[in-house]
Amino acid sequence: MTVVELGALGEFVGAFAMVATLIYLAVQIRQNTQTVQAAAVDASVGRVNEVRKSLYEDAELSRIYLQGNAEPDALDDECRVRYRTFIHSVLWAVWNVHAQTTLTGMGPTMWAAHIPLLKRVLSCPGGRWFWREYRDEFEESFRTEIDRISNEEKDHASSG
Repeated sequence: MTVVELGALGEFVGAFAMVATLIYLAVQIRQNTQTVQAAAVDASVGRVNEVRKSLYEDAELSRIYLQGNAEPDALDDECRVRYRTFIHSVLWAVWNVHAQTTLTGMGPTMWAAHIPLLKRVLSCPGGRWFWREYRDEFEESFRTEIDRISNEEKDHASSG
């Protein structure tokens, strides 16, 4: 074998090794992406469950939540703070799901699964009060999405 032939063989082997390396890296990146997305789902579900857990473990908070949903103005100052903080926690947890869907490529079905929760929370008098008073404390794309969902609910209610 001549030097030229050895050089060509070396280039071929090098090119093959480069392609094999790129394929390996692509597989590793895909697996890493799936791991990141799974961790995002787990963290998001965990946050929502933590908020829910605080409601079912604390009878007083449950009472405040029910009363605040029905008549937020009927709550005294202390209870209104607890109600507002709880609703804020719910929406922050759901905002996290919205952000993870956008940032990590977490499937849109995860976000879609939280829309009924948002509708329940924001369709009652207390939820509407909270959103009217505190919506500016959330990121703009989340506010836009919540407003879109709320408007769909209003349109659906007025046409039904």
